[in-house]
Amino acid sequence: MRNIKADPRVRVRIRGRWHEGTAHLLPDDDPVARLRRLPRVNSLGVRALGTDLLTVRVDLAG
Repeated sequence: MRNIKADPRVRVRIRGRWHEGTAHLLPDDDPVARLRRLPRVNSLGVRALGTDLLTVRVDLAG
């Protein structure tokens, strides 16, 4: 979280390719409700390993 606040520029890997983007913290979002919309295996892993859940939106560059 501190890294995103200091510099929101990020790179994410999607299907083996790197993409540039800008990360945004969404503290008013309900991460547990959002996990219900993800595939079950993904959400179970996040719930098992996550402690203080926070939604992060990444806007990919053009």
